[in-house]
Amino acid sequence: MKETKKEKILDAAVRLFHTQGFDGTSVRDIANKAKVNVALVSYHFGGKKGLYEELMTQFLEGYLLVIKGELERSFSTVKEQLLEIVKSLIEYQSSQHYVARMAHREMTFDSMLVRELMSTYLRKEKHDLEEIIRSGMRRGEFRKQPIDLVVIHLRTMITMPYLSPHYLSELYQITTTEPYFIEKYMRHVRSWIDLWLCVEEFSSTPSFLMPRSIS
Repeated sequence: MKETKKEKILDAAVRLFHTQGFDGTSVRDIANKAKVNVALVSYHFGGKKGLYEELMTQFLEGYLLVIKGELERSFSTVKEQLLEIVKSLIEYQSSQHYVARMAHREMTFDSMLVRELMSTYLRKEKHDLEEIIRSGMRRGEFRKQPIDLVVIHLRTMITMPYLSPHYLSELYQITTTEPYFIEKYMRHVRSWIDLWLCVEEFSSTPSFLMPRSIS
């Protein structure tokens, strides 16, 4: 299917924002890379700021749809459902690694845009992750412990590879967009869930290595 001019602008913009930053990228840069008339950026997005916000919104809407899709599926255990959510989010970010890095980096700033996005999208993500952890505790699969700290740790594992890909590539020679990385990383995530979340019955970790529950 032929790429539309609007899609070309979005693709050009995310690549330039990734390499040059928002301030270092001009509307003309985007138009030149997309090979379109510069006026089309304003026509479709109202300018560079609107284009940036569109990229952020598209990414976060897709991110939430990934979680929603896994929550609507049936699983034999909450643990397996949680693992599928993490894996699907890792794969989603890998497929859109330029905009993923841009979006996660933007969330480290305090701006009106970030406050709006947090209120609209990240609050929903927080709710969904808390609910699945709470569900695992209710069903006796997960040990009782502070849910907020579990979610903070879990979300950091999900987003860190795509927030700081250069850190991983330069210091550890890890490429987070390669399938082998996702496979290896998910083994680590499964081990973490076994060790820190699951009660012995639902874990493959030896019981003498399991930490005690926190009331």
